[in-house]
Amino acid sequence: MSNRSNPEASTFSQSSGVEVKDERAAHGAMLLFIFFVSTSFPVGSAITHALDPSALTFLRFVIASGAFGMLLFVKKQWQWPGPLLLLKYFWLGFLLVVFFITMFEGLRWGSPVNLGAVFTLIPMMTAIIAFFLLGQRTSIRLWVGLIIAALGAIWIVFGGSIENVLNFSLGKGELIFLIGCFSYSAYSPFVRKYHGGENLLVLTFWTLIAGMILLGVYGFEGIQSGPWLELDWFIYAAIFYLALCNTALSFYLLKFASFRLPAAKVMAYTFLTPAIVLVIQSVVYGVMPDIKLIIGVIIIASAMIFLQRSTDRSPKLRG
Repeated sequence: MSNRSNPEASTFSQSSGVEVKDERAAHGAMLLFIFFVSTSFPVGSAITHALDPSALTFLRFVIASGAFGMLLFVKKQWQWPGPLLLLKYFWLGFLLVVFFITMFEGLRWGSPVNLGAVFTLIPMMTAIIAFFLLGQRTSIRLWVGLIIAALGAIWIVFGGSIENVLNFSLGKGELIFLIGCFSYSAYSPFVRKYHGGENLLVLTFWTLIAGMILLGVYGFEGIQSGPWLELDWFIYAAIFYLALCNTALSFYLLKFASFRLPAAKVMAYTFLTPAIVLVIQSVVYGVMPDIKLIIGVIIIASAMIFLQRSTDRSPKLRG
């Protein structure tokens, strides 16, 4: 029977086509998202010695919160939070502040590739925190993918050396950033725990404002004594890029994809970070990466492919 004579079949075909189109757009959004996230490591590494990490992060939060504030004003979605919500935003802001400061500090001691590999441990840490905080259970298939990715990350961080693994020879930069990754891992579960139905734009804006205030207090000396007028233009350009692309635009891409793909598939894109960082460094410096690093990247990428082939049939939300 043709679709012309069967309106139900026609409607189903149209809805299936729209869903497939939405999924493809969501995958494209996540590829762009993870590209922005990955570029933050080499870009951050290039500017981390120019300013104190707290000053760098403070300026990033100022620019990002300004962008969100203008967007809320244009969309007429401005909301003033009550005292209880404000306390929650300060906690969320604290978690983000710890992550970004430790990223810039870690880049002073560790390589962008190594820190990108440590970053891939975030989904596993998030799953563990979500289990204890929210009671969320993770499927066996997802755990297998997370473990494969973790093994690849460990291989990269320890330089592909079994001896370093056995001696637990972890660099200072990786250790510092590991603390930040744990803090960032707690961010998403706490957002879900604290989310009371308010607009996610509003939540993100006030979280950035709270983080900016915390940074202003914590890093006052570094911010005040920073050589702001002596910085080269490319330092400011890099900070604007990190603030707008890696914070504001990335938020929209992640939200768009989260409404159209299962959580496991969204999470899986994190595993591409070391590979993209490695490619960026190879192009910029014109040097082929060590074969040991390539092996680790292949292991991590295989975890991403494994999760993308998941037959998760959980319903997709619509944003």
